[in-house]
Amino acid sequence: MEIQVQTQQGLKTCQAAPGQTLLDALRDVVQLRAPCGGNGSCGKCAVLLVEPEGERKVLACQTPARDGMVVRVPRQDPLQVALAGEAQTDLTPDPGLAGYGVACDIGTTTVVCRLVELSTGKALAVLGQGNAQCSFGADVISRIKAAMEGQLPQLTQAIRAQLSGMILALCRQAGTGPEHISAMAVAGNTTMCHLLSGLDPAGLGAAPFTPLSRFGEPVPARDLELPFDGPVYLCPAVSGYVGGDITADLLAAGMDRMDRPTLLIDVGTNGEMALGCGEHFVCCSTAAGPAFEGAQLSCGMTAAPGAISAVEWAGGALRCATIGGREAVGLCGSGLLDAVAVMLELGAVDETGRMLDPEEDDIPPQAAPYLFLTEEVQPAFRLAPRVYITQADVRKLQLGKGAIAAGVRVLLDAYGIQPAQVGQLLLAGGFGSYLRPESAARIGLIPAELLPITRAVGNCAAEGARLALISTQARQRLARLQQTMSYLELSGLAAFNSAYMDAMMFPEED
Repeated sequence: MEIQVQTQQGLKTCQAAPGQTLLDALRDVVQLRAPCGGNGSCGKCAVLLVEPEGERKVLACQTPARDGMVVRVPRQDPLQVALAGEAQTDLTPDPGLAGYGVACDIGTTTVVCRLVELSTGKALAVLGQGNAQCSFGADVISRIKAAMEGQLPQLTQAIRAQLSGMILALCRQAGTGPEHISAMAVAGNTTMCHLLSGLDPAGLGAAPFTPLSRFGEPVPARDLELPFDGPVYLCPAVSGYVGGDITADLLAAGMDRMDRPTLLIDVGTNGEMALGCGEHFVCCSTAAGPAFEGAQLSCGMTAAPGAISAVEWAGGALRCATIGGREAVGLCGSGLLDAVAVMLELGAVDETGRMLDPEEDDIPPQAAPYLFLTEEVQPAFRLAPRVYITQADVRKLQLGKGAIAAGVRVLLDAYGIQPAQVGQLLLAGGFGSYLRPESAARIGLIPAELLPITRAVGNCAAEGARLALISTQARQRLARLQQTMSYLELSGLAAFNSAYMDAMMFPEED
């Protein structure tokens, strides 16, 4: 079956097999975002069917593909991608290196690649994109499920083709060619590295969450269908859910050279975190859910133009900032944290997470103008004419922030220290780069006593990959981190379950 697809880049044609949905068929020509993995619950994969009587909006994941269909794909703005990161270490390039290499951070949501001059370690060009696997779901569980349902080849092809395209684009930016690239280093979570390598991630989908590989060894670039000759080093993973992106984070932050315990949190759909210094670390991963990425919220969206990314109460009024300064059309994760922190301050939400009904008698005067009931008679808080937060959205945030806060509590107990003994708290990753620490503390995502020592360090994983690309010592330090980090499996752990129930509550004001 043949389908005509109208995109911003022009008219394209794709083939569809019997039984496929439009979402399945369109993956070959366009990257539709489908945070729910295609079950019809998020509504983000909407396209327009061009029919004789006009255009009709449908969900691609719920629409069977038919021969002769004409589909128009609405404009999809690019994601805001955190490109920069800090390196708090003095590693320098190995002697004798020449030519170019590529350092890559493969995240579940975004992919960042840098073209690096090997002799100096300097990044000559950088490029960030949304992960091309986005149509298979927003989180690793959705991707694992898709692989188990027979779509592993498509997932692998999607990320390999994306990396190849990014490598060629970086070469064009720098005025060189892929024949001058001799190596690549990749930092990615364990699932992403399985999918890149073509390995079945099914073992990560159920306890005891055993990966087929923990990586740390080079593989030939041609084996990964990448457009250069040379080794590709995948940063070593600790477990199925603490991957090479976290060991790369720790390397770039220099935590293995510190003499006071430091806590690092990579906030996302999986909240990976590590605590320690020197050669003594404990780490874990919490299933924080999609709220931090803006997925599956009433007005949620990824960090793209038009997303409310910051909210504050100033001068007696609610003030919202959007990405790109555009009219507000949705809400991303950083905006959600700010908004709920403001709602707590205004009294629109209490410490249990209950949003006040606008028809109650004792509504705080400042909150009253923003509270309303949706068509489903659900309390909601309006941020902009087209954007609001519902009671269900607040509950999803509580689940996510409770998981991360409980993970922090368990790590502190396992390490045998109190928050006051932590030297610093580092927020890593794309989301950690944009969230406001004050809001994170107000909602209880991070301990309030750590707020004065909290710092965003940006895309540390990409920095760790750059260091692994140029330095043998960096790769040796990553191997030691893999061997010395103690992983805590939180599922079924009584201490975590207890802490989780407590952490879902919002802190009361002092």
